[in-house]
Amino acid sequence: MNILLANMPIEFNKRENLEPPLGICYIASMLKKLSGVNIFLRDYEVNLFSEDILGKELEELKIDVIGISFRTASFRSAKEFVKKAKNTGRDIFIAAGGHHATAFPKETLAALNCNAVVVGEGEYTFKELIERLIGGISLEGLKGLVYKSAEKGIIENRVRPPISDIDALPWPARELLNLNEYNVITFLTSRGCPFECIYCDKSISTRKVKFRSAGNIFSEIKHIAGRLNRNRLYIVDDHFFLKKNRTEHILDKIIGEKLSIRWTCQARVDGLSENILKKAKHAGCEQIMYGVETGDQKELEFIRKNATLKDAENALRLTKKAGITARANFMLGFPVSTEESMRNTINFARKLNPDIVRFFAVSPLPNTDLWTHIYGCSRAPGGIKWEDMDFFKPSFDIAGIKREKISLYVSAAYWHVLGKSFLKEISLYFFPNLMKLLYLIVKTGKIRGNISKSFPRSVNLILDNMHQVRGKRLSEAFNFLKKVYKLEKTL
Repeated sequence: MNILLANMPIEFNKRENLEPPLGICYIASMLKKLSGVNIFLRDYEVNLFSEDILGKELEELKIDVIGISFRTASFRSAKEFVKKAKNTGRDIFIAAGGHHATAFPKETLAALNCNAVVVGEGEYTFKELIERLIGGISLEGLKGLVYKSAEKGIIENRVRPPISDIDALPWPARELLNLNEYNVITFLTSRGCPFECIYCDKSISTRKVKFRSAGNIFSEIKHIAGRLNRNRLYIVDDHFFLKKNRTEHILDKIIGEKLSIRWTCQARVDGLSENILKKAKHAGCEQIMYGVETGDQKELEFIRKNATLKDAENALRLTKKAGITARANFMLGFPVSTEESMRNTINFARKLNPDIVRFFAVSPLPNTDLWTHIYGCSRAPGGIKWEDMDFFKPSFDIAGIKREKISLYVSAAYWHVLGKSFLKEISLYFFPNLMKLLYLIVKTGKIRGNISKSFPRSVNLILDNMHQVRGKRLSEAFNFLKKVYKLEKTL
């Protein structure tokens, strides 16, 4: 049996991210245990996509089963992919998985016109699905699967319990991807997050945290650095520093073995000490991404962040002091937001002065309390446009503020925080930065990734502003930026 596992991007042929998808790599590693199975991986964040290319690949590889992984933000591409796969005329079994499919399995079956949906963690469910398809066995009773039956319509099997021992999972089959396409290697040390932020979907990773052992983690890091010859990691855990003793054990092993790796991780702003940040730096940490989210106290309470503005100030100060790049993420346009609260957030971001800053428009995700607060139910309201939920542009109005105004605030935020640095980079420091860029291109043979190293504030500002004007005509974009300019002057 020939199986294609595909990662769906927000938009085809747009290289938004350069991080290998862990989901399909974990599933591929489970399938490698089966005999008579050939596995192919496609990440459409980096692989070109068209109906002709897809049709040719499906025919040449003689694909029998396709598994696609997608999020709410990549719903549009998932729907397009399935349609084009079916247009090839091949009789292919198509299963969908991921956060969105888990939230709305029946709706996903109907909207995508696929054969099945894997609900929750997919490693064991998808492996059993393939075993049954190979053996011609009914899918009835397969835990974690919702599927179409010719005789009975849509069948919703019982939920599969969460995976309790994630050390038992084989390491992701990253070797099935072209790793030269990526700047970093994604890496997972735990699943889940115990906190109760209202915007975070816990339908797959849950609030019960499952930790890999330090030994298992360290062995995989050595495998990546040695066998795969890659030394830059992105640790995708919700909060890498959650279990401090385990984290310190991992850091001590990296330092003790003198592993030459560099890594980025995500963390909360509360509970970090100067000592552990110094140790992280010594172990190769080059960037920490903090979900600050808001600079307004009322909004902070609304989203149940359980951290303070003082925590954020302290975390970024200590991170910079340790010599680690500090990135701060913010969200604009909560249901309780006002123009004053959004201004508070923008000015707080400017006060923090992070090395990298991101402002996202609030987008409610299914299976979150934020979704319920806005839509009042757990189901998808009629007429909702999933393609509007991309985290860049606002997808709903709030009391007294239209989404177009929120979009203006998102763009103005970047100019207010980064504007002066941007002007310095393209004037006073332009030629030194250009020389740095040329040096890095010669050294690495790559342009992408090195531009942001040479002109960090400029890339940060320009790329993120482009999201707000995407799809607008030139005159509309010009008028939008004029309004942004006027708004920024009032902040």
